[in-house]
Amino acid sequence: MQEDIAETEVTGHNELKKNVLGLPSALAMSLAFISPTIGVIFISAFIAGKAGVSSPFVFLLGTVGISLMALTLAQFTRRITSAGTFYKFITNSFGVGTGFVAALVLLFSYTLQSPLNADLFGGFVSNMLKADLGINVSWFVLVVFIVVAVGALSWYSVHTSMKFDIAFVIAEVTIVGTLLLLIVFKGGAAGQVPTSFLPTHGASGFGGLGEAFVFIVLAFFGFESCSTVAEECRNPRRNLPRALVGSVVLTGLWFSFAMYAIIVGYGSKNVGLISKAVSPLHDLAVQYIGSWYGTVIDLAAVSAMIAVLLAIHTANFRIIYSLGRDGMLPKSLGRTHPKWKTPHIAIIVFSIFSLIVATIAGAAWGPVGAFGDLGYLSSLGILPIYIGANVALPYFMKRHFKSEFSFFLHVILPAISSLIFLVAIYLSLHPWPASPETFFPWILLLWILGAIAWAVYLKKKDSSMLTRLGMVMFMVPESGFAEPDMLEIVVSAGDEVGHS
Repeated sequence: MQEDIAETEVTGHNELKKNVLGLPSALAMSLAFISPTIGVIFISAFIAGKAGVSSPFVFLLGTVGISLMALTLAQFTRRITSAGTFYKFITNSFGVGTGFVAALVLLFSYTLQSPLNADLFGGFVSNMLKADLGINVSWFVLVVFIVVAVGALSWYSVHTSMKFDIAFVIAEVTIVGTLLLLIVFKGGAAGQVPTSFLPTHGASGFGGLGEAFVFIVLAFFGFESCSTVAEECRNPRRNLPRALVGSVVLTGLWFSFAMYAIIVGYGSKNVGLISKAVSPLHDLAVQYIGSWYGTVIDLAAVSAMIAVLLAIHTANFRIIYSLGRDGMLPKSLGRTHPKWKTPHIAIIVFSIFSLIVATIAGAAWGPVGAFGDLGYLSSLGILPIYIGANVALPYFMKRHFKSEFSFFLHVILPAISSLIFLVAIYLSLHPWPASPETFFPWILLLWILGAIAWAVYLKKKDSSMLTRLGMVMFMVPESGFAEPDMLEIVVSAGDEVGHS
């Protein structure tokens, strides 16, 4: 007999506004967080510096790994809708102790995304204003401006934020896509480069491919962000899986084509110049169309940064809101505004945090350099979470939805995805990365060990912080679901999972 599930209802004013987002908005959330334009304009330089001519190959490999990861999350989101995303999925597979650790690692990776992109905005716009208009504006002033602006918009309405994201993404892709198509049709600097789809032309061997893969994770980072608005989405069990898989497939094809066009534009013998360029696409626009289109590309980059910051802040606000609501962070973070139904306390706290981290990192490494360095650390941190979700899926299905279990869908495909991520981690650490990235794996390891130690301590104390995890806004089946450290069962007869 197929198990029945239902969604708990939260009473009181501390709940998010319901049914305000459809499939287009959910897809826009992930697409804007991924930011197809930022990946092409900025991250391509980091990837080319590591993978060289083989950069398009690494992007295709990354697309396969992330697409399989998206399928894993799609299986979860068909059965679980929550702003808690990864940590709730892992909790309901391995228990609250493991979920607690996953939540802290997730928090580590996600919270770095806002300051690193704020630094990129500040550094790039400051340089652009000086070069194009002769106006000197400090990158720090621009960082403060953008953090306050996106925080204010998110406070007012998540729906309005997503409308802006949709418009920005369409404009960016049109502008950048025109240039990329022109380069490929013209044959670039020295004709087509079919060897770019082979793994044998890395800038620094196979180790370079592994380091490049971490930056590819940065390019895809946030594809799962649509799941953070699950509680505000219409028909989330249908729309969220489509948004997850659709966003990865679309951006994966886009990234692979764009990276190939950039290689063709520079020519295989000049790939080293890509990593030295602040904005490779700006240089290509000037070369193949004219200086005026370089300015248009710069404006598209600004549009992309605004869009990605809107999406990142929206996702982070809701993750922090969810953690506060479930007692893992101060409960005040779980409050929502009585009128706008947005997590206003989380918005204030996280905006202040973003400003502090962005200022320190920008001052230490320069604002654009901070984008790459913090991006490497953030992406390295999310890889264990991806692997954990892949491992969790077969346990979750066998334990709670046994009649729907598929060995191919729930074991083989997640295993392939995990293998790709494990190989990428190994190659990114062997040989050991140079400074300042040389310290980042140790920082991540210390964070994970600290999270484990804290979880063990809380479990020995029988702390309510562990037992409360995931109790709010969660759905569970009629029988055989709850365990001593799992979630409370709430039943609704007749709402079958397979027909939701």
